Amino acid sequence: MGRRLGAGRAGCLAKLRPIVGSSQSSLILGVATALPRPFFEPFARSLSTTAYRGRFGIVLGQYSADAGRSIADLSDFVVAVDDKYDRVNSLLLGALRVTRNTRRVRRAYPALFAAAAARRERGSLSRWRALEYHLEGLQALRYNHYYDIVRRSDADYILLSDLRDVIFQRDPFDPPPCGLELFLEESHMTIHSEYFTHRWMRALYGATEVAALGDEVASCSGTVIGPRPDMLHYLKEMSQEIIWRRRPLGSHDQGVHNHLLRSGRFGTAVIVPNGHGRVLTMAGMPHVERATTGQVLNYDRSVPAILHQYDRHPQLAAELRASLGFQP
Repeated sequence: MGRRLGAGRAGCLAKLRPIVGSSQSSLILGVATALPRPFFEPFARSLSTTAYRGRFGIVLGQYSADAGRSIADLSDFVVAVDDKYDRVNSLLLGALRVTRNTRRVRRAYPALFAAAAARRERGSLSRWRALEYHLEGLQALRYNHYYDIVRRSDADYILLSDLRDVIFQRDPFDPPPCGLELFLEESHMTIHSEYFTHRWMRALYGATEVAALGDEVASCSGTVIGPRPDMLHYLKEMSQEIIWRRRPLGSHDQGVHNHLLRSGRFGTAVIVPNGHGRVLTMAGMPHVERATTGQVLNYDRSVPAILHQYDRHPQLAAELRASLGFQP
């Protein structure tokens, strides 16, 4: 079930003193699919203003050569994945897109998608992956790509992060994580009450699961951090569960993330309440506190390294972007 941030974490940090931040072996990974470069520039520029010393890599999909090079300029490396997915008949893709986007028939989309993915027994996994990629993007498929990158790397600590709605205020690995850290939404955003997580978990696991876990605060899958062994375990569990589903996933990966967390599949992962850790998840926050220096503060008055979903506060977002040199 994981453990809450508390005494166990303090004891872990005591063993690590003197506390240091990132190293040259630290690694940040994100995914970019189809969106243009300006969506990712605040992430990259804000990271460059911190003391972060490691590498930043992007899994890249559905870009032209020129657009891909533009995104690549923001990072230390990219892993382009277009050639890892089979081509799919354009008529089939078109029919599935129309079904997904048409109100009166969209309920049939998951069943039609599954039928198309299972049309051939041999190669059904690669066919599902291709349909997921071309119709839903890399949201759910990213875990397998991350696993391959981390497994082949010498990374000490890894941060998996959304790119479009994240800004950094300091080195995200200061202090280094003791184990896998998973970050909660606002305390009122339970699995039962938070619309999207409720919908994703109900679609994947049914009403019984939602009823059993409904009072638990939702954990956001957009930011996950931990040492290499813990991260490999997390990525393996996520990848296997997603592949087993063989349905259109897209952003349903957060439903998988919460199911596995509350089922104990992430072992001794540290569950961090919002406003008390290195990540501040801001979508559900009614107001935001700032220091006289302009930095956004946690509820405990500490400075979070990562502002996730900062763009849900338009005035704040404009000020943060301006501080990085972006025009209003």
